[in-house]
Amino acid sequence: MLQEGSAPDFIDKVVTLFCEDGECIIGEIAKLLDKPCMDYHKVSRFVLELKGSSACIGAQRVKNSCIQFHQCCQEKSRDGCLNSLDSVRNDFYDVCSMFNPHASGPSLHPKL
Repeated sequence: MLQEGSAPDFIDKVVTLFCEDGECIIGEIAKLLDKPCMDYHKVSRFVLELKGSSACIGAQRVKNSCIQFHQCCQEKSRDGCLNSLDSVRNDFYDVCSMFNPHASGPSLHPKL
């Protein structure tokens, strides 16, 4: 289990960072997929970044969705990428809502 005795709020910080960074990454991917001429390489880099952070935090469903998404990028399948984005987004928000039960989608951590 992930713990750090010298910093009791370590896990909270890691989870918060994962959710905030992941939300930004998903937003960037969505912007790239909206462009008429899609840069599959750039999308793939963001997907791999999210996959890595998901693996580190133990978000297996998100990681697996990212693997499928990466495959769609390699195949240059726009429809596959769009469908994969939906899957990744749903899995990501499911994970983040487990950590923050009041969260239900974008802006999981409102800025004050």
